[in-house]
Amino acid sequence: MPSASGGRVGTLDRNWTHAVRIVAIAGVYYGAAKLGLSLAFTTESVTAIWPPTGIALAAVVLWGYRVWPGVALGAFLANAWTDVPLYTTLGITTGNTLEALVGAFLLKRVDFRASLERVRDVFALVVLAGIVSTTVSATIGVTSLLIGDEIASGDFGLVWRTWWLGDMGGDLVVAPALLIAATHRPYDRAPGRALEACAAALVVGGVSALVFTRDIAMTFLVFPPLLWAALRFWQPGAAFASLIVAGIAVPLAEENIGPFSGNAPDDRLLLAQALVGVVSLTGLVLAAVLTERERSEHTVEQIADTLQESLLPALPQVPGIETAVDFHAAGERHLVGGDFYDLFKIDDGNWAVVVGDVLGKGAEAAATTSLARYTIRAEAVHTRQPSRILQQLNDAVLRQSPEQSCSVALARVELDDVAARVTLSVGGHPLPMILRTNGSVETFGEPGSLLGVHPRPALADYRADLAPGDALFLYTDGLTEAYAPARIYSPEQLGSALSAEAGQSARSITAGIQRRLLADGPAELRDDIVVFVLRVPDSAPGEG
Repeated sequence: MPSASGGRVGTLDRNWTHAVRIVAIAGVYYGAAKLGLSLAFTTESVTAIWPPTGIALAAVVLWGYRVWPGVALGAFLANAWTDVPLYTTLGITTGNTLEALVGAFLLKRVDFRASLERVRDVFALVVLAGIVSTTVSATIGVTSLLIGDEIASGDFGLVWRTWWLGDMGGDLVVAPALLIAATHRPYDRAPGRALEACAAALVVGGVSALVFTRDIAMTFLVFPPLLWAALRFWQPGAAFASLIVAGIAVPLAEENIGPFSGNAPDDRLLLAQALVGVVSLTGLVLAAVLTERERSEHTVEQIADTLQESLLPALPQVPGIETAVDFHAAGERHLVGGDFYDLFKIDDGNWAVVVGDVLGKGAEAAATTSLARYTIRAEAVHTRQPSRILQQLNDAVLRQSPEQSCSVALARVELDDVAARVTLSVGGHPLPMILRTNGSVETFGEPGSLLGVHPRPALADYRADLAPGDALFLYTDGLTEAYAPARIYSPEQLGSALSAEAGQSARSITAGIQRRLLADGPAELRDDIVVFVLRVPDSAPGEG
């Protein structure tokens, strides 16, 4: 049980942390406010550039409503030096504080995520914080100035517009940068790396310097490097690029340099800030689209991997028999393959081995694969003949997946004291092979009909005995057609390669046959591959 002294220490630490946050918010707010007020022209308390709005909003969103005293203290100190009456300063302070609290409250109501990784979060920030909550500060603040005789009643609309747009700029440029900086550490999820980040920053800065030092309207040139930053570095790239543009555009506009020169001071700053806001919104939306797509692809890949694993079970231990299987998926990772295999116990001492291939890839193929596996398992409980089981599977595919078809090789393996007896039926699948211990290779069975095509497929049962050291080899056509059309292995070539693995364990046979057929080919496979080996050990099954 925790001691009382330990609880007091924890409470003291939390209180100190809270106090430090309040002081830090007040200090940063005050410094940013003095910077903004240095650009005030209409009245000394109203500026078209107001970064503290974004600082206050980010602080409340990240640390909660309890940090409001830091916002209030910073706002009061910043406005206390503007020679306005005390009640006007208190009114402005109240408006600035409520603006941050209202903005955070509205964002919380819509399940806002500070990482800005969803498009809905970007637009929530723009609408609820940038447009709606800023009206609180603008209305209370300008009204306080009017009451304090700091502005004339006829100037209310002009001053209100400047105040509102200045605060909006803080929410659209500064707040995203702070929120992203706090939620994206260690900034390594995006594909871009450090050297490219430096290059992107230099290009954004260089293009911005060119654009905002020319009287010719070339502001559209800032968007290509912004897109680069957003595409390669997602939210951190978009936010940092916007800050670079703002850090160049705003000071030059204040000095009456660049495409906005010739306008009134506040109008120049508002135009520069409006452009920066559009730049920020563009970059953030693009980054959100990219991260949403990346998140969706990751989810699809996880689902596909889970589904693929469920369709490709781990092999159980078969007493007196060696088994080994290898599966290789081809194509895009999120597309579930149609090749499948299974090994399960039917009754005492008897097992069923299945290797199959469903037409196509994706969800429909996965559904048919699942249908095939579970139909075979269900029918094998009360049906001994593999051909009759495949007939039932054919009926199920025609009934439930009429647009699909599949090929299957199904073997029933019966173990006795001398050998393993295999009963096989093949429905349109590449014929299995038997590798004898002396190196001879026999093709096993007849092809039969593809399943899911005709209501009466040609199916039959074939039997063979496996002596100690013999192996049953099953595979899908991906093994022989992995590099088609440039290279296709014939059954004779496959048999020759298989013969070289005589006397090897089941695991060695699966690895060796792939090494012989696939080692010198390209990395990208044309089709999925299943290689399944069932081998009777050199000692008889009953002696194992």
